[in-house]
Amino acid sequence: MSTRCVINVDLADVWKTPARKDFLRTLAWGDEVVVVGQTAKHVEVEFVFYRQQKDGSVVSAKTTGYICPSASSKIKPADVVTPFANNTVLKVHFVDVQQGDGTLIEAPDGKTILVDGGDNQLFARYLAARYRATSDKNTKHIDCVLVTHGDADHFAGLVEIYKSEQNKAQLKRLFMQPARVYHNGLVKRPKKKNGKTVSETDLLGPTAKSGKKLLLTGLVDDLLAVPDAEMNEPFREWKEALQHYHQRSRIEFRRLAFGDKTAFDFFNTKDWRIELLGPITEKVAGKAALRFLGEPPRGPRVGQESLSTEEANFGGASASHTINGHSIVFRLVYGNCSFLFSGDLNDEASRFLLRQHLAKKINLEADVFKVPHHGSADFSGGFFNAVSPVVSVVSSGDESSRKEYMHPRSTLMGALGKSSRVAEPLIFVTELVAFFQMEGWSRVTDVKKSKTRGTFFGFSRAAFGIVKTRTDGKRLFVYTDSGNVKMKEAYAYDLHSGKAPTPAPVRRA
Repeated sequence: MSTRCVINVDLADVWKTPARKDFLRTLAWGDEVVVVGQTAKHVEVEFVFYRQQKDGSVVSAKTTGYICPSASSKIKPADVVTPFANNTVLKVHFVDVQQGDGTLIEAPDGKTILVDGGDNQLFARYLAARYRATSDKNTKHIDCVLVTHGDADHFAGLVEIYKSEQNKAQLKRLFMQPARVYHNGLVKRPKKKNGKTVSETDLLGPTAKSGKKLLLTGLVDDLLAVPDAEMNEPFREWKEALQHYHQRSRIEFRRLAFGDKTAFDFFNTKDWRIELLGPITEKVAGKAALRFLGEPPRGPRVGQESLSTEEANFGGASASHTINGHSIVFRLVYGNCSFLFSGDLNDEASRFLLRQHLAKKINLEADVFKVPHHGSADFSGGFFNAVSPVVSVVSSGDESSRKEYMHPRSTLMGALGKSSRVAEPLIFVTELVAFFQMEGWSRVTDVKKSKTRGTFFGFSRAAFGIVKTRTDGKRLFVYTDSGNVKMKEAYAYDLHSGKAPTPAPVRRA
């Protein structure tokens, strides 16, 4: 009799035979399987198997295999799995989307949140492989799409999910249906209007003066209500995708800011919750507004100036730093485990939050820290100290010289290690956990590009870059894949209320 279950150990190796021969793959804590047989020596499971094709694409199919715990592991087959109804594992996957962010949150009760989506097809491809066999009549329900801020490298990849519905290859399609779309209320305007370049202070909509401060007053709630003429091209494409989803099933649009206590009522339970920490709004004529931010001091920054909570000399008015600095910041808490998501938060805005933390109005401390702005040098050391992370994840990647920012910066990486509350913190970079295998001399298939580029020495992506975290609120497990399917970089911690996590053995069957 088949029973729907989840893996109940950190890692479980699956073999083609009960004699531990012909290795298939490794499953992880919380992964779903169907148990089709069990003895005193093994568990026979049905699971999803991924196989790379000759053209480099990956196809998935169901197959069966055997989990056969070794005697040295001291794990019994009966302890390897637990019924699906008993699942207590929260999954947070940080996906390599090159230059950008893309995170998947899956709660134990099945609630799903997408945080950003990069600016290319990588996030769409990952999700299509994870949520297979969707269609216009069988869409994947997404409880919330949260775009931390309006830079294309955080949401243009979500448009690729919409476009994937028309892909000729079924395995690359994802028909999703978001119930909610949350954002920070800022919409980028076109850089030119009537043939003239738009000023920095007009790129994000109406403004008003309040003393010496310039404030953005035209914050948006419903993105579909914004005229196309007031959106740059990535926003217009995102609006088109949202109109498509909205016509299929009504979407709740919501601008988030600190003080909103009900936005995540759909997600929160007695066991896990999301706390909204930023952006921090101000009032102008009774309406919410966001401060226009400036350029950071010129670098290179090597020293302690970023430890300050005071407002430093952030000169001028910068639309890019403003939209970054007012990223949605939130803290995901499950029992004794906490995650902090920070979008592209910068030094100036970090100091606003740090002052709130020191005044005990918010709590920034987190075990897992999604590092802001891909490892930019525009960071607050004082903010990092308040977070005091055990595990830090930097989402960055090399694509082209046009998108090269030298992320992550070495000063930031050093600050992350120094600010941790444990002696040996973990610092992951998504582009470094991807695995590329050497292919040798190659040519692009496009004839025109081939003539221009000629022969080059090529590499192919053999393993998706994903930092995978799993927790039940009492334990934290973190791992990454490798080009060698048998190898995982894996770490486990026991979690304690009010104390730093302590390292624990990885349980592998």
